[in-house]
Formats: sequence, structure tokens, C-alpha cells
Amino acid sequence: MAGMDNSVQSGDRAKPAHVRLIEVLISHGALTQDAVTAAMDKLRESGDARGVLNGPALLRLGLVGEEDITKAQAALMGVGYAAPELLTDPSSGAPEVLALISPTLANQYVVYPIGRSSDGKRLRVAAAQWTQPAFDALQSMTKEFDLRVEPMLATERLVRAAIKAHYENAPAQKPVRHAVPAVVDNQPSTMRGGAIRPSEVLSVAASPVILPPGASPLDPNGDGGDIDGQEFSVDQPIIIQFVNKIISDAITHRASDIHFEPRRDRLEIKYRVDGSLHTVDEVPKSFQSACVSRIKVMAEMNIAERRVPQDGRIGVRISGRTVDLRVSSLPTQFGEAVVMRILDRSSMSLDINDLGFEERNLRTLRSVISKPHGIFLATGPTGSGKTTTLYAAIQSIKAPDINIITCEDPIEYDLDGIRQSNVNEKAGLTFAKQLRAILRQDPDVIYVGEIRDPETAEIAFRAALTGHLVFSTLHCNDAAGAVTRLLNMGVDPFLIASSVIGAMAQRLVRRVCSNCAKPYRPRPEELASLGIDPAVDDLSRATFRRGDGCAACDKTGYRGRCSIQELMIMDETIRQLTLDKETATKIRTAAMTCSTNPMIPMRRDGAVKVMKGITTFDEIQRRVFISDGED
Repeated sequence: MAGMDNSVQSGDRAKPAHVRLIEVLISHGALTQDAVTAAMDKLRESGDARGVLNGPALLRLGLVGEEDITKAQAALMGVGYAAPELLTDPSSGAPEVLALISPTLANQYVVYPIGRSSDGKRLRVAAAQWTQPAFDALQSMTKEFDLRVEPMLATERLVRAAIKAHYENAPAQKPVRHAVPAVVDNQPSTMRGGAIRPSEVLSVAASPVILPPGASPLDPNGDGGDIDGQEFSVDQPIIIQFVNKIISDAITHRASDIHFEPRRDRLEIKYRVDGSLHTVDEVPKSFQSACVSRIKVMAEMNIAERRVPQDGRIGVRISGRTVDLRVSSLPTQFGEAVVMRILDRSSMSLDINDLGFEERNLRTLRSVISKPHGIFLATGPTGSGKTTTLYAAIQSIKAPDINIITCEDPIEYDLDGIRQSNVNEKAGLTFAKQLRAILRQDPDVIYVGEIRDPETAEIAFRAALTGHLVFSTLHCNDAAGAVTRLLNMGVDPFLIASSVIGAMAQRLVRRVCSNCAKPYRPRPEELASLGIDPAVDDLSRATFRRGDGCAACDKTGYRGRCSIQELMIMDETIRQLTLDKETATKIRTAAMTCSTNPMIPMRRDGAVKVMKGITTFDEIQRRVFISDGED
């Protein structure tokens, strides 16, 4: 919806509705801070210990008028303000406009049609209070005339007066279909039944309950407790319902991210499901500002600042479980783009047996993480499952007599029985400083969220040398590349050779949907792409499958993901190559040809999973790094 007043500032924390209302009134010049202070003193003197200065109290004390309150509420809701002259103007009672909304509907929901927009495609409707049932009813009635509803806010007194004055005296007239071509319904398809639609309307039970600012989503019982579910019922403004439904649908459909992407003439909404982006809705450009502002308020971000990127966090409870949303905004050519990362602990398995490791790789991993000291590295791009794998590894070795401490930025999931600490770069608490403090906490096992700089790397490696088992992640393409990445970072070759006990590279690929999977015979070029040789591999025991697409997988043919890995164990040969600062290619070749425990490359691990019918050739080619030598 258009009309959101971006002069309202949210401060460092999300504020109650009555506080935001006062801020808007002050910004509009309808109220002064001195008047607010005096009014709160009066409230306390009258026996109201809370001193809540809300809209009714402001009206009762005579500090503002009804029009001032309505104008401020319109700004907060992100809808247009219907000035008195719009409803009292005789031209607003044109019979062809009144005929678009029946008198019964106008009286039932206290709504009044002001007129068409300048482009003739929207019907501007004033209401004293916008509810979801009212919007749905109006949208249904005007849709057949190729019109979209443009909500506006007015005082109840004026709306009722306009209904009485114009509807009772208006001659009956048949509505005329608008002459312009049909346009998309102004209601987003997520609200009216788009591509992803688990329910007709967002009910109170299904609506996410936004955790208060004082309560951490990792600690649902923190200060403040639950917000009353009625706060986000269907009686709330449309933008609130729309954003809530976007979040609810995304969680229901196992999305890992929600994208709000502004275009020149629309706002696109996408979900990332099983690693792939899907467009689920396109809404009018007028929704953009209100949607972004609503998300910023929920995430405790500054809604007035639109020139620089911002980060925030939203904690929600939905269907009895807690979900953490990490929010990022980015100014772009056509407005602010917002991405919400969904961290749903209930959907994450931390059982090391459920991660998709083949038997030999799983056996090797268990052997490595059971060592008393050393550093184990997980590599791969963002979103490849590194953190989940290391969490599962930590869970598998957890015991009462082992002190495990983590150093993360941020803490993604809470692990029972493990002390987790957060890095705070803004406060000067870096990975290096946090890690030094952790070493004074008598740890046995340390998890470092990411090795980003030489200082953090040196502390982590020296911790491994002094008898600690260290887990960490690193951004590089393959397992052998971890060594050269550390060398380029400036870490002493001796520290790497003597501390690293293993390095793992990982990717996530989509699983073939078990509901619509069909066997098929692959083409020779597909077999060659993954190095599958019919003369060597026993294809009689292979089961090649692909999904046809069904309702369970949203017609994609895939549902869920599994990991593809390669696991490199440091032996004497690789240690010597590290000391000699050899290339990643030589280290990789040595890892695959060593006599004790040769590394199975990701390409081969992927080929095995394709032959088992777990995933497809296309997925491996899209997601898995294949070196030139292997190809």
C-alpha cells in the first residue's frame, strides 16, 4: 500500500503501537514533546500507574483531534489518508461509483467509495478501520469490474455521514465495467490463493506470534513472554496480515529464505526451497514501501533509514515451535530489497547418521572427530550445510565429562548441554578476542564459526596444538583448497601441517521426490559427465530416478536435500606438501592416491548417489564443483 510515512523512526528497539503513534503525531506537528510529558503526568496523578498515553487518552485530554489521530494511523498502517473534503465533496457521490459497492456492504463494514484513481484502474475506498474480511468482500465485489481496491483511512464519523448522505439519496444504477484492459487483482496472490497457498486466510492459530524485543528466539521464555495471539488476528490491517502470511507460508513450505525483490513496476516475492529460488507472488508497487517498513519494525530496524544496508532479527512462534528469522535490507535501484533467512530448528536433524554420508565417509568422519586434539575444517560456499554437519559432529561426541564451547556469529541453533557464545563486531568483540577468552574457560572442544582472518586462524591453530579439538569452517571450493587458503591467509605452514587432522568439502543437492519418482535409463553423455563407466560400475544394481512433479514437491520433482562430500585426511605426504607450500592440485592428487585412506572426490560421491536414485545428474552438475582434471 502506498502512503507509508518514512519519517517515523523506530529507534534501536521496536516500540509499542501507542509510542509509535505519538512519534508520528509529533513529526506531523500535531503534538509536542512537552505536551506529552504533561499529559503523562496527568495520567499518573489520576491513578493510572502505567501512564499509557494512547489514542483515546489523547482525544480525552483534548491534545489532538480525531483527524490528527486518523492521519497518524494511516501513516503507521501504510495506507492513504482520506481528507474530509474527499468525503464531503458532492462529486464523490457519483451514482456509477456508489453502484460498485452495495449499501449492505458499505453499512456492514463502514466503508465508502470515494472514486476511481486517475488511471481508472483502482477504486479508492475510505474506511474507519480496515479488516481482512472487509478487504476480501470489497475485492470480491469489484474484481468483476477490473478494479483494484485502494484502501484509505478516514474518521468513522465522516464515513458514516457519507454513507447516510449519498447511499440513501442515490438513484439505483447498474455498475459499468471499466473500459481499460483487465489488471491483476490488487490483493497479493499469497492472500488470494497464489502458487503457494496452504490456507484461505491466515488464522490466529497459523499466524506467527512475534516475540517481544526482550525475548530471544533461542530462549522462548525470556523477558516479556508471548504476545497475545489476537494481536495478529484477521482484524488487523492488511499489510500485517500479508507479511504474516508470507512468513507462515514460507515456513510451511520448508523455505530457507524469503526474498522481497523490488522491480520497476512491482514487488516480487520469492522463496528459496531446497536451494532453488521460486517466485511465489508479484504484488503492486504500492505494497513495497509498506511491506518493507512492516518487516523493519518487526526486526527492530530503523524504518527512516533507507540509504544504507541494515540487519535485524525476528523471533516468531508458529504452530507450537520457535523460528528465528535473520533479516537483511539492501538499497537497490528500485527500492530496498529485503531477504529473510529462516532458521527452523524443528526441521534440522543433528544426527550424524542422517546427513547423507556414504558408509566409508561416515566411518572416516567418526574416526577424525574422535581424536583428542587437532583442527577439523569444513569448507564450501554459504548455504552448503557446513554448520549443520559440524553441529552434528559436536552432538555425536558430546558427553558430561567434555567441556564444549562455541564461538559463533551469530548463534544459529541452540545446542543443549553446550556453551555457546556470540561474536559482537560492533562492540569490538571479534572472533579473535572471543577465542582468547574461551581458552581461559578450560575447554576440551572448541567450535569457531568461521576462520576469517590470520589472527583468528593463528589462535585456533595454536589451541589445536596445545591439546584442544577445534572445529571450524572455511570458504573455499574443495577439501585440498583449505590448505592453500590458509597459506594465502598467512598461517605458518608448520602450524597447518601439525594441527589439521582433516578437511571436508560439502555441497547440498536436492533429493528426488519419493512421491513422483520414476526410473529411467540415462544417456551415455550423462554417465560420462560423472565418470560412470559401464565397464567398471555395475549398472545392473543401479537405480536411476527422476521426479515427474507432483503436489508434494510443488511440481519440481525434488523434495528435501542431502549432502555430497569429500573428506581429506592429513597424512605424512600431505603434511610434507603443505610444508613445501605446494599447489592445491598436487595436494588433491596426493589425497586421492594415498594408500591408507584415499579421498573419495565429490564427483564420485555424487555419482554414487545418482546410481542409488537419491538425486539426479542435473543436480550434481549444478551444485558440485568438478575440477578440470576430473572432468
